[in-house]
Amino acid sequence: MKRKPTIQDVADLAGVSKSTVSKYLNNIPYVSAKTAEKIEKVIKEIGFQPNSLARSLVSNKTGLIGLAISDFDNPINMELIKSIQLEADKFNYQVVLISTNDDQRSEDQLPKLLGGKFQNLDGILLANAREDGIEQTKLKKINEIFEHIVLVHRHVPTKDFDYVIIDGYMGAKLATEYLIRLGHRRIAMISGPKKIFQFRERVRGFKDTLQENGLLDQGFIIEVDEQKVEDGYRATEEIMFGGINPTAIFASTDRLALGALDAAKNYGWEIPNELSVVGFDNIYFSRLARVPLTTIDGRVKELGARSVQILIEKIENLRKEREQIIISPTLVVRDSCSEVIKVK
Repeated sequence: MKRKPTIQDVADLAGVSKSTVSKYLNNIPYVSAKTAEKIEKVIKEIGFQPNSLARSLVSNKTGLIGLAISDFDNPINMELIKSIQLEADKFNYQVVLISTNDDQRSEDQLPKLLGGKFQNLDGILLANAREDGIEQTKLKKINEIFEHIVLVHRHVPTKDFDYVIIDGYMGAKLATEYLIRLGHRRIAMISGPKKIFQFRERVRGFKDTLQENGLLDQGFIIEVDEQKVEDGYRATEEIMFGGINPTAIFASTDRLALGALDAAKNYGWEIPNELSVVGFDNIYFSRLARVPLTTIDGRVKELGARSVQILIEKIENLRKEREQIIISPTLVVRDSCSEVIKVK
């Protein structure tokens, strides 16, 4: 009986390494078009058929990766889930979702939960990091369960783990600089909880930009415990009725910014002529708001895709070095901001 061709046969005939063929078969980046063409030609000529079940049994892999998020209510998490699932599908991996409901007790119990019924996962993506939750000690406990961990979207400052995040500091600077260019001088900020490192970075970017422009004494920051629309609504009430009289609000998430737009509608503050609003994340609903929202694009699709690529490269032993990627954000200009009209 004729022997079935193997992945090593494909590598030998194509003149490439076995790992390169594996990358090609699993749609992992970094295989050039020319090399891919050679591999595909050999596969067709010898009739090679990869057996994913056999690969799983030999490598002791389940083809499952975990994704821990803070909650399902947050639109940014739903968009992140979608991007991660789409990318994982390309590699024939399935995603197991775990939510801590943004609850401290659930965060504390996460290592125990993962060490129980989820311990068969090949690796895990953590998108729920906060420094009073998944801190260094908890990360180490999780690392005792899983060799392969990638922090995505949220992270804690560490040299010990892979992560893919947006540059929150630069995003806040982009938003604040844009408002200043429009002539705004009294600018308020609604920040998410500082226990999340990403929000601290956005506050730092906001304050540094004001200081660079001699406006630090005219800035005002309100921190909210959660990031729901109603939290943005209440914070906007506090800002507008607190004697600050800002002409613009920078909200550290789009959900908080949508709350500001709701408050403006109910109190009759005209957007953008009386009050300009900038958000952060560029969630799908931001373009559908009652006034389409100017925002910072958090590049969620790229965050999800890149984090999956890194995790699977680690699982498949195709990459050893640490990957700590900070993606640059961009400003998306819509209708919620305008120039300040100077009265002569």
